[in-house]
Amino acid sequence: MNSQPDLLIARLQEGSEVAFNRIYERYHQALYGVIFAIVKDEDVAQEVLQDVFIKIWKNADKYDKGSGRFFTWILNIARN
Repeated sequence: MNSQPDLLIARLQEGSEVAFNRIYERYHQALYGVIFAIVKDEDVAQEVLQDVFIKIWKNADKYDKGSGRFFTWILNIARN
């Protein structure tokens, strides 16, 4: 049986904007913190955060839960 996060990720992979918005709400603060720690500039961190979520949206189908946790996957997008 799938958990709620798994269902949310599956919906994201199907192109659900509602799922995308929920994932944004769930993860944006944590990702912003990591990004800000790297770039040390609020405006740049906001831009990078936006870019990260665009990449998450465009590449959601590439996430494979067998390869690791979803948060780790999006964290690697943010770091790169």
